[in-house]
This record gives sequence, structure tokens and C-alpha cells, in this order.
Amino acid sequence: MRSRLTVDVVGCGEIAQIMHLPHLLERSDVCTVRAICERDPHVLKGVADRFGIAATFTDHREMLRTSPADVLVVLTSGDHASIVDDALDAGMDVFVEKPLCYSTKDAHALARKAKELGRTVMVGYSRLFDTAFGALWDEVREEPGPVYLRAEASLPMDYHFRAHLDVVRPLDWTPPAAAPEWGGSWEYLRQEVLFNLAIHEVYLLRVLTGIQRPELRLVTDVLDRRGVEAIWQDGGNRHVSMGVLTLDTVAGGYVEEIRAVTGDATHVLDYPSIYLKNVPATLSTTRLRDGALVESTVPGSYVSPFKAELDHFFDVLSEGRPCLSPAEDAAHDVETLNRIHAAARENGEARKDGAKRDDQ
Repeated sequence: MRSRLTVDVVGCGEIAQIMHLPHLLERSDVCTVRAICERDPHVLKGVADRFGIAATFTDHREMLRTSPADVLVVLTSGDHASIVDDALDAGMDVFVEKPLCYSTKDAHALARKAKELGRTVMVGYSRLFDTAFGALWDEVREEPGPVYLRAEASLPMDYHFRAHLDVVRPLDWTPPAAAPEWGGSWEYLRQEVLFNLAIHEVYLLRVLTGIQRPELRLVTDVLDRRGVEAIWQDGGNRHVSMGVLTLDTVAGGYVEEIRAVTGDATHVLDYPSIYLKNVPATLSTTRLRDGALVESTVPGSYVSPFKAELDHFFDVLSEGRPCLSPAEDAAHDVETLNRIHAAARENGEARKDGAKRDDQ
């Protein structure tokens, strides 16, 4: 019987406390959390006490120098390139929350390095591991076409979805207030709208279509860089569109769905907020059968997709199963997100220049 894997964790924020750490501890049959790392000392101590973890660090490099574990789980926000690279140098397999990183060059370099070293780098694409998505994929993957795919996400400030959860936060933390007046920023569009939010829609559409490097037909920012619209297709029978919007100042409910229209059916996959741990996604289908419309709704599993993706990660390491979200695929998604950002910015600045000329 193989001994349990040792795990080090970098990043102890909300999502780590709500999802990843509890699920890692649930898998005590396959892993032991050896150490955690967090820059905020108050959060570090509170999380260590709550989850019973003795070894703590405020610098991941020091943690990796201290007899590194078999696995590094990276749960910090933002760009993860340097931490993943350090883990590979330390001889570790890696589970890293999305995004892998921000740079296309860095993403492909990490994928190559992991392959050369024979290490697994799996990116946390939780929505892939919802069984309702698996049901939609089964419906679409063999469909000869034509197929219309639409991903739609309208995401308000989501603090009210997680306010009831008991989380250790920095001493100077205060609940978020109403969003300030928004003036627009291309970097906000890139980091928040694309790499934090739209990344989910991009990887789901990549899996559903098999298109790793889409031919972008139309890309534009929406409502002063609060969102993005993009259209692409595979040169034949699959047309894809995506709209992602964050509306802190004017929106209420959470909407995230994938719509797939085929020759005889319409499928709608609805995702709830990830913070509603016991609310499953649902796949609703309206199908033409024997001259009549037949409607059905299938709930996804009540198992958290965050637990399901960690279960898959350990199966990859212990049983050699193919990884469903490897660094190679994530690198294509990073490239797609950067291409969407560049096209949106080019179109936005062209509109601005055109408006200036019209005013002259």
C-alpha cells in the first residue's frame, strides 16, 4: 500500500478555508497536510489553530527549503508563475488555483518544464468537475453539428453569498461596502473580468468545442470595461459566444450558464455561486422527440466540485490517470485570455480615437 502523500499549502484566504483545506483534511486516507504558508500572521495562526496544522511559514521559499512535501497546493490570488516554478525546482507535484499565471510565455514555459521533469501541474478548474457539466459534455461532444454555444455570466458583488461563513480574516479587514464609481481600466478588465471571472467560461468552452486556439471574430469590452463580449468559431459547425460582466453597482442575483443549441435539443447548464456549497448545478434540456417537445432537468452531484477536483488530482498522482486540467491546457487558456484582452483594448482605443475625430 502506498504511503500517504505529504502536502504543503500556500495561501490561507477565504477559498482555502471554505473549500480546499477542509477537503484536504477529509482525504486523510491519501494525504497529510504538513505545513501552511500565509503572509498575514494573524490569518496564519488562526488557520493553523483551526485546522490543527503545526508547521507554519510566511514565505513559501522558506517552506520549500524545509524538507518540501510531495505536493504543493497553491491557493494565493493573482499570478502563480513564480510559486509553481519554485515548486517544480523543489521536485514537487502541484495543484494550483486558477489562473496558472497571467503571461502566455510563462504559462507555456511552466507546461514545458512540468513535462520535462515528469511532474503534474494541475490547475483548479472546479466547474469541469461538476457532474452536470459532464452530462452536457456527453450531449455535445459527439454532436456533428451545427452547434451554437453561449456562455453567460453576470456576477454581482458576491460577499452576501459568503457572509454567513466563519473565516479567519486580517485584523484590519472590513466588510466590502458599495463599489466606488467606476472609471474604467484595461488592467481591471484583464485581471478581474478575464483572469478571475471569464477564465471559467473560456476553459468550459474549450473543453466543449475542442478548440485550443480559437479564431476570434469579434471582441469588445462592455459598459466601460466592466465586462467583455467575444465570438469565435471552429471554421465549420460550432459557433461560440461569451459574455461576462461584473456589475457591483447595479446587479443583484448571480447568473452563470452555458447554453448549447443543437439540431434537436437546447441544453442550459446553470451554475450557482461557488460559495453555496450545498446547491448543485443543474442541466435543463428541451428536446424534440417524436414530434413533441420533452423537457427534463438533471441536478449535478451534491459533492462539491472543489472536492471532486482534489479527488481527481490524487487519482492522477496515485493511479496515473490522465489529468483533466493540466498546465498544457491552462497555457492555451492564458493565451486565449490575453488575446481577448488585446483585441478588446485595440477595439476600445479605436472607438475612442474615432469619437475624438468626430468631435473635431
